Amino acid sequence: MAGTSLGKALSILEALENERGSASLGEVARATGVTKPTAHRMLALLEERGYVCRLPNRDYALGPRLIPLGDHARRRNSLVTVAGPVLDRLVAQCNETIHLGVVSGRSLLYVDRREPADDAVRLGVLPAALTSLHASAAGKVLLAFGPDALLEQVIDSGLPRYTAHTITSSDELRAELRQVSAQGYALNEQERNEGIRAVAVPVLTADGRCPAALSAAGPIRRLTLDGLDRARTLLARGAAEIAAADVF
Repeated sequence: MAGTSLGKALSILEALENERGSASLGEVARATGVTKPTAHRMLALLEERGYVCRLPNRDYALGPRLIPLGDHARRRNSLVTVAGPVLDRLVAQCNETIHLGVVSGRSLLYVDRREPADDAVRLGVLPAALTSLHASAAGKVLLAFGPDALLEQVIDSGLPRYTAHTITSSDELRAELRQVSAQGYALNEQERNEGIRAVAVPVLTADGRCPAALSAAGPIRRLTLDGLDRARTLLARGAAEIAAADVF
């Protein structure tokens, strides 16, 4: 499909689904392996249909037509449907931001999120919907309990540094993931955003697969180590409830 018009259009949309949220014409062409004229022609068609929009700086970004499609797909997703009440309960119990994450390619995709009702306790900087697996608690859980091939792909693609605390060494990451696998949860100590820590647990199926992860995140000034431990216990109960629904 990659060489077809549909395949090229899908590749362009996937290229725009990055952490920056936009890309230039040249970046789109390089990411999708097509020429600039082809990329420009495809982008123009997608823009005309509302699937792509042009920013003031001339970069391209995902367009508003995708919003209702994404909302509809999310509502129809059985995992999101089952997990919704669990996330509602967890945000009330933890009073921290709760995420449900899955693997998308070599990245972590947050498919659902709950924020505390009190503005004063929300995260100062919310994670992007799509972020790096190695620099997040949920991502490390998915790597630790996922297939070895995924870890190798992530390492081969590079481990970008986001803060002074980000793990950028493959050996260090492997050691961290062995610990995550042994203890059954992962921590994120300011590895993606300064001042933010998180804890995550796996959603494990009966046959040992880990299709999703639950995490709680908040500012380090409020989410203490004791708070992390309490959140971990609550997340583990929620993960077991989601796994028991057998939607995977």
